[in-house]
Amino acid sequence: MKNVTVTMSEALLQRARVAAARDGKSLSKFVAEAVEQRVGRPMTQREALDIFLAGPPLHVLDENGKTPTTAQLYDDE
Repeated sequence: MKNVTVTMSEALLQRARVAAARDGKSLSKFVAEAVEQRVGRPMTQREALDIFLAGPPLHVLDENGKTPTTAQLYDDE
């Protein structure tokens, strides 16, 4: 973990402290979670695969359930 210095107004700091306390978190944890929500977090390989597989189907099989040959894929006709 790295330490970060953040500058904000007194009023914002007070509201952030109250919100963190309301959530039962330290101010540091509260701010870190807020930043993570804003910028996201890295996906695991499993999460990325699940998202890919949940996407639209790839229609690559012909009517007989076979994949096209290389020649068919790159046929310009």
